[in-house]
Amino acid sequence: MNQGEILQIAQMWSVTVATGTLTVLVYTYFKYKVRALRIWAVSWMFFILMQMSFYSGNKDAVAVFYSFFSGTLLYGVLVHLREHADIKSSIKPEIIGIIPPLFALYGIFLKYLGIPKEFLLNEALYVVLSGIFFLFSGLVFLAMRKSWKKGAFYLGIFVTLFGLFVVAYPLRVWTGGQVVWISIGSLLSVGIAFFMIQFATSKEFLFLEREVGVRVSLEPGANLIDLNEYPILKEELKDFPVLVFSRTLNLPESWKVYFLTSEERKNAIYPTNLPYMVQLASEYFREAKTRGLRGVVVVDCPEYLVMYNGFDSIAKFLASLKDFAITNEGVLLVVIDEGAWTPQQLVILKRLLE
Repeated sequence: MNQGEILQIAQMWSVTVATGTLTVLVYTYFKYKVRALRIWAVSWMFFILMQMSFYSGNKDAVAVFYSFFSGTLLYGVLVHLREHADIKSSIKPEIIGIIPPLFALYGIFLKYLGIPKEFLLNEALYVVLSGIFFLFSGLVFLAMRKSWKKGAFYLGIFVTLFGLFVVAYPLRVWTGGQVVWISIGSLLSVGIAFFMIQFATSKEFLFLEREVGVRVSLEPGANLIDLNEYPILKEELKDFPVLVFSRTLNLPESWKVYFLTSEERKNAIYPTNLPYMVQLASEYFREAKTRGLRGVVVVDCPEYLVMYNGFDSIAKFLASLKDFAITNEGVLLVVIDEGAWTPQQLVILKRLLE
């Protein structure tokens, strides 16, 4: 088998895998309406165009589509991070500051190797910048591993390695060994495709974690639950995949628990990150409805949230959750200790939630 045949097989393999990934992402997007899936689907479309441009010898198009692929991939990651993760504890934005000096040092190193300046200032410049975007995307996926477990971790590893591969583009072109480099690139792209499909279709990503054999008899809407009745509620719903924002330990194993705290820990949310909680609840209610379930969201620490956000903000927050519950035929249960509220606050809460 000669070099041309190997390159042709690698091209067909990469394009086929990318097309399959695009198809899965589009299908999953239309089924679950997760915004990041739509963006990632577009990114894989650019990857296919980049591969076709590479094998047709159009270097300008390669640089352009590499840029679009890396840019849309990173955009989708950041959109998902903003909507589905606690940015404060997930990633440190200050690491962006190291990019310019590293980029400059890398350029000097390439120039020292004797690579022509014209090549570095044209084609290589745009591809290397794309590689930096891939690296950043990989780091973001790795930062999301606390919430999304192994799926995000392995995807982050492969995207980071692919970023290093793309950053090394000037060395690859200048040193030769095209078959070896293309084979490595194909393997890395297949790895990204595999773990992206695994991640995007995982139970963690799509929120509800298992098939449910029980049904909720509560009417859609919102209810206030007295603190003394909470143990009864936990027993009644112990086998249902309830979403709970909590400060309580020893909750049922079937519940999806987000612990509200100012400390960094697994499945933790900072108490002022109300938009993230609203996003989680809205997606949970929607997905539960698509599965024919009456989703249940429990907030068992509203007093703690008031300490960080104030009563007015929490009243609006609970009203938003109630709206999502009603729209999606779900149930919002707010556990309160009546002695911790003023009479006026209790009146407002009951008016909002009962």
